[in-house]
Amino acid sequence: MDTERHNAEVASLRDAYSRDQHWRVPVTVAFDEQFLLHRWGVSFGKYYRDVPTQVAVQLRSQQWIRETIVQDAPRGLPDQWHLAVPSWTEENAFFGAEVAEQENDYWWGQPLVLGKSKLLRHLHGLDVEERLRQGTCYQQYVEMKRLVDGMEHCGRPVVIAPPPLLSTHGLFTKAAEIRGLEQLCVDLHEDPVFVRELLTTVTELTIQRIKCWQVLCGVERTFPMEGGWGLCDDSLQLISRAHYEEFVLPCHQRIYSEMTTGTRHIHLCGHVQHLFKTLHQALAITVFDGPGTQVDLPRMIGDIGDRVTIQAQVSHGLLASSRNAIESAVRQVLDERVKRGARMTLLGYAPRAAPLENLQFFYECARAHGVL
Repeated sequence: MDTERHNAEVASLRDAYSRDQHWRVPVTVAFDEQFLLHRWGVSFGKYYRDVPTQVAVQLRSQQWIRETIVQDAPRGLPDQWHLAVPSWTEENAFFGAEVAEQENDYWWGQPLVLGKSKLLRHLHGLDVEERLRQGTCYQQYVEMKRLVDGMEHCGRPVVIAPPPLLSTHGLFTKAAEIRGLEQLCVDLHEDPVFVRELLTTVTELTIQRIKCWQVLCGVERTFPMEGGWGLCDDSLQLISRAHYEEFVLPCHQRIYSEMTTGTRHIHLCGHVQHLFKTLHQALAITVFDGPGTQVDLPRMIGDIGDRVTIQAQVSHGLLASSRNAIESAVRQVLDERVKRGARMTLLGYAPRAAPLENLQFFYECARAHGVL
């Protein structure tokens, strides 16, 4: 491949997209531990525990992706290599959850085995800065920062980004994970007063956690920020629109108002068809990340009414399936009504079993069907 020509096309496409004048839908592929670790013979346990391993894996993976994968992203050597500490379970650990450590799969935070009153007392008693300083994520951040000081890889400087913790995996999602998914759904019906207090407490602690991270990492930032901001909240698919509006919307309004005066983003990759209109009208969300074949995208466009940004995704197992399945999903997502009615990108996720040929086919297929 002609790297210079490819990078010029990508730069032109990105510039056109920023002005909503792009000629096709930009297409990228996401890679995480599931796809990358087994390629390098590294276990999840080793990666999550050992900072030098994190540095080596991330550098090797980024170089391999830039040399091997064709997508609408630059190829070749970057100006800098950007590393980050794994933070998948940081929020759960912050709230006091025990983390289930698996040697060959993701780690997960477990629900806190506390009654309602004890859980609230526990959360109200958290010292935010102390929790962060004692946490694995901060300690690994400090170690990684020391390790990469002055480091180069392939003649390019290596820098560490502050932990990607200026956001949250979700207010309702984290409340559900520390209380227990099923139990919180029961609580919604049996003790709504408790649910409101739990969500309010999680919201306030999350705001404090985000701001404290910036101080600990030496990042000078004024809140609310002028730039855009967003969060994830995938567990919203568990609740109705009425429950969302009554219990979660006030918390979302609180945190968005505290974080940004700019564009509002949200990541939702579940079955949330019933929430798109409310999220746009009541919360002013204009960037939706995650919708794909699990929802009716033309209906989403119709319900919202205004032109918004949809950062669409295909299902996480798709790129390990057949070419027919890949093309069918791509055609479904890149519906003419959607790609012309919204400002759109498309993301594929590389699962552990995805062959490289499928990643290439996905890109070629999406390029063809993404023309405007």
